[in-house]
Amino acid sequence: MTRVAQRDVLPAGHREISARLVRARANARALSGPPEGLPDSLDEAYLLQAQSIADWDDDVVGWKVGGVPAAYLDRFDERYLAGPIFARSVRTVEQDGCADMPVFDGGFAAIEPEFVFRLGRTDEEDRLYIGAEIASSPIPRINDYGPTAVISDFGNNNGLLIGPEIADWRTIDGAAKVTTHIDGECIAMKTLPDFRENALASLAFLRRLSAERGFPLSEGTFVSSGAITGVHEAAPGAQALLDFGAFGSFELKLVKAKTA
Repeated sequence: MTRVAQRDVLPAGHREISARLVRARANARALSGPPEGLPDSLDEAYLLQAQSIADWDDDVVGWKVGGVPAAYLDRFDERYLAGPIFARSVRTVEQDGCADMPVFDGGFAAIEPEFVFRLGRTDEEDRLYIGAEIASSPIPRINDYGPTAVISDFGNNNGLLIGPEIADWRTIDGAAKVTTHIDGECIAMKTLPDFRENALASLAFLRRLSAERGFPLSEGTFVSSGAITGVHEAAPGAQALLDFGAFGSFELKLVKAKTA
């Protein structure tokens, strides 16, 4: 993504919020709550996010797409939101393997099984994987404060885990069952008549947002397409088994984030 600072259009108060959130993430330090004066609109929140991206010492290699909570749909008239995925936060895991994923101790942390795109030169060359978004923020209960809070803090993202590829994903049987176990307990299960439907809708949203906000979706960009079984809050030390049925399975363990 083009790293263009937004100091000429971002209000001073929002610049201060951006700086505070970036410091908290860099120091792996939870906050007591959201900074005062968060943006009122999605557009302002994305401007704040762009400022934080410009000030973060890592490259954007992907984007997470999440849902706007139902309680906010009338206010914002938007179903989805997005946040950056940074290079150092991406991990890969093989079938039945396990990976450590950092989260903010004392902040918000959750595990989300998701389908992950890796974009090709053309739409026909897009590849699809099973994976997980690690939603984490220095702000405790960040989702309680609405989509502008989530967007402002990198979309509440702190990692992407990429599992096995789904070969021939466009043409194979679209049915899928996804199950989430955390610490040996079955937390959630969801059967998808066509696993591609919601994932492609998320990708279509991100393409529209990229055109509106002027960031590229170049070849190789990862797109985490949204929680399948839910947003499953968990603390450092939790271990999860994410089972995508015929597509494969893997494990992950949440660990405390360290200073950047």
